[in-house]
Amino acid sequence: MQAAAIVVATRAVFFLIAYVGSYLLSGDTQGLPAKGLFDLWVQWDATRFLVTADVGYEGPGSFVNSYAFFPFFPLALRVLGFIGIAGPLAGLLISAVSSWIALTFLFKLAEEEMGAGAGRRAALYLSVFPTAVFLIAPYSEALFLAGAIPAFYYARRAQWQWVGVPAAIAMGTRFAGVFLLLGLVAEALRQKDLSLRDALSAGLAVVIGLLPLLGYAAFLSRVKGDPFYFVTDQRLGWGRSFVGPFSAFRNTIDRWDDPTQSTSFLLAYRVEVLAALVGVAFVGWAVAKREWGYATFMGSLLAVLLTSTEYFSVPRILLTFFPAFIFLAGATLTRPRLHDSYLMVSTTLAALGVIVYTRGSWFF
Repeated sequence: MQAAAIVVATRAVFFLIAYVGSYLLSGDTQGLPAKGLFDLWVQWDATRFLVTADVGYEGPGSFVNSYAFFPFFPLALRVLGFIGIAGPLAGLLISAVSSWIALTFLFKLAEEEMGAGAGRRAALYLSVFPTAVFLIAPYSEALFLAGAIPAFYYARRAQWQWVGVPAAIAMGTRFAGVFLLLGLVAEALRQKDLSLRDALSAGLAVVIGLLPLLGYAAFLSRVKGDPFYFVTDQRLGWGRSFVGPFSAFRNTIDRWDDPTQSTSFLLAYRVEVLAALVGVAFVGWAVAKREWGYATFMGSLLAVLLTSTEYFSVPRILLTFFPAFIFLAGATLTRPRLHDSYLMVSTTLAALGVIVYTRGSWFF
């Protein structure tokens, strides 16, 4: 119930901020804002997801390079569309229900691993993270977490028979599911007292988790002749390719004074570097705590981000680093000032992110 209350409360506040902002920041326009309450949240990749759900990856009016987006979120949108729920509302509902599931299991993890009171804090910290707007908008982060967090919850309790399905949901939603599976393998290896039956169950869970990737690869092989065409679309659409960590850092720094970039992007590239440092700190925290499953998941994902052409969307990806919110919840149980400081700073930035995103500007 506490997870549901946090989902409802934070959405009510952020929806209000977005709607009031659409009135107050409309400039000299007359009459009602051009976009309604739900349409405000359809910006950037949310538009791609809705169009892909409607016309497919290569249907009339489809976006180029859409194969970079894994299929489960567009499929969920299409299912709700079949029963008459319009795209923007469907996307918001999927994100809301997914957030509720994710926070429910995050609450359980934190309570059991950090002590009473940590669950509510961890759920709240994730819900007001500076890039929390992407847990509300029709983006795939919430659905990914709705698979990733339950998968780890059951894995850490050696209940491997329940791990495969949520892991598959995460895998079919984002390519980050590959790194989730690596983390689950590391978690299994950490449990040195696994019985043979549990070890076989863990292996089966990983295989089940891989199935969506194998299915998507088979689909791409049939329609594009390349089972890994989603990597090609990432390169063609967003210039992502492996360049090594030093080149990626230098390319990001070079963007700081690029006169061809909009002002919002110039700020975003600076924030990318800050987010990368935060990500490294999160991974280091997991290593220091000898949480090898968590460290492998976050570390492998961050390593790919920091060896891409340039840093891009790192702050948004930090939303999926759910173990960090568990650690933070444990750390603030006896440090009320740290708790208050986090909420004050993070909630302010999250509110700013809602305004910027729903106004159509780039935000992380």
